[in-house]
Amino acid sequence: MNRGRDVLVILEPSGEDRQEINEGLLSEGYRIGRSLGGSLRALTIGSATENVSTLEKYGASILYILKGDLLSQYRCEVFSQAMATFLRAALPRLVLFAHGDTGKELAPRVASLLDSAVVTDCVDIRVEAGTLSYVKPLYGHQFEQEVSFLPGLVEMASIRPEVLSRKEASRRLPLQVEEFPLEISPDVARTEPLGIVPPDFRTVDILHARRILGAGSGAAESDLLPLVQKLSHLLEGALGTTRPVVDDGHLPKDRMIGQTGKQVHPDLYLALGVSGSPHHVTGVQEARRIVSVNKDPRAPIFHFSDIGFIGDLRKVLPKLIARIEEFKGKGSHEIF
Repeated sequence: MNRGRDVLVILEPSGEDRQEINEGLLSEGYRIGRSLGGSLRALTIGSATENVSTLEKYGASILYILKGDLLSQYRCEVFSQAMATFLRAALPRLVLFAHGDTGKELAPRVASLLDSAVVTDCVDIRVEAGTLSYVKPLYGHQFEQEVSFLPGLVEMASIRPEVLSRKEASRRLPLQVEEFPLEISPDVARTEPLGIVPPDFRTVDILHARRILGAGSGAAESDLLPLVQKLSHLLEGALGTTRPVVDDGHLPKDRMIGQTGKQVHPDLYLALGVSGSPHHVTGVQEARRIVSVNKDPRAPIFHFSDIGFIGDLRKVLPKLIARIEEFKGKGSHEIF
């Protein structure tokens, strides 16, 4: 492995968006590797998570598979030790993780074991004259920080999945698969996996929610809020809100989205009675799709929406709830 030029992508082992994220990681790794004059390689633990054709399509030349008795189930302390052991013998220029549940946990541990560092939550990685610059947001996306590593360190970064784009490689090579058996001491294992529990959409932190229903002032009245909550249950979406709704005591502060609240990036943001103040829009600008309903045709939220509907929530919500209940009653459960 060429330490000065090669990029090693750590493939996501699980998750419903695993393939999409891995293809985005591979595409980003290929772009960086080509800019450096190196190659793209991928690493997985236990078993291959992507098929050969996918890895070749996105430009990977080698897939490393780490094997071992303790590597059949994910345990952070074991996986990080295995990665560090492998990387000490084959240091690339950059080790790239997705900034998801696994990457957030593994990347700092691996960096510590290698006496290096990691730049987390990147939104861009720039290559200029052989130098990598890592861009990450600060202060609620009001600023961006650009950092680079000191010479001699293995560079490690995690990048947000939502900024990744999938672009097939312009040059493809036959994939070489290399298995590495590793013996990890049982003393390293400090935890025992009991199972994977999916998050409860009713209590999940809105930072991690895939679908969010935003209840603005126009949806926070006593007769409307129960309908919004019922709709959130039908859509299995977390409930978010605006500052005025929190200030009036209708919903707790941990549900507030905006400049002084939380910056969210769901697949869908359904804005109900949300006017669209700059304070609030700052918190939802990274949503993949914004759908809004407001009775005011001049509401600013429409300027930021992918789809907008002008209507009174007192008329819209009961009909929408009835339609979804009918849809689910026919045996269809996946709406989005």
